[in-house]
Amino acid sequence: MPSDWWDSPAVAACPLGLNAQSGRAARRFTRSTLREWGLTALADDAEAIVGEFVANAVSHAARSAGSGQPIGLRLLRRTGEVMCAVLDPCDKAPVLRIPDRTEEAGRGLQMVDALSDVWGWSPVTGRGKAVWAILFCALGPATPTAPTASAAPAVPEPSPKPSRRDPRFRRHLS
Repeated sequence: MPSDWWDSPAVAACPLGLNAQSGRAARRFTRSTLREWGLTALADDAEAIVGEFVANAVSHAARSAGSGQPIGLRLLRRTGEVMCAVLDPCDKAPVLRIPDRTEEAGRGLQMVDALSDVWGWSPVTGRGKAVWAILFCALGPATPTAPTASAAPAVPEPSPKPSRRDPRFRRHLS
C-alpha cells in the first residue's frame, strides 16, 4: 500500500440526534465536507451510504430504549480514500441479506455494498459499534508527457478507480 495513503488524514465529525432529521443533517454534512475536501465526485455515493447507516442507527437506537448513547458521523480522508463511519449504540452486527421480492425493506446494505469499495463494522467498547464504508478516489494521472508538434493533442487518461475485487484492496471483515 502506498505510504502516502497514511499521510495527512483529515477527520470531520457530526453529532446526530435520534430523530428523523438526523439522516438529512448527515447527508448535508457529508456533501459539504466532501466539497471542502475537493471530492465532490464521491458525494452522491457517500450521501446514500451515510443516509442508510444513519437510518439504521436511529432505528436500532429507538429499539434499544434507555441506551442513552448518541449516534454520530465521522468522515476520514486519506490520500486515495474516504471512510464514512456512523456510531450506532446497538451491538448487533449488520447483516447483508437478500430480502424476498415482496418485502418493502432490507435492501439498504445491498446498496451500500454496491456503492462502496469496502464496508464493514467494528465494535466500539461500551458504545455499540461503528458501521463504516470506504470509497476509493482516483489519485490522478501520472506526469503527462509533452505532446510533439506532429502528434494530436494528448487527452489525459482517466485515473481508474481501484476495484474492490483487486486483492490488494480486499479486507477481511468480522
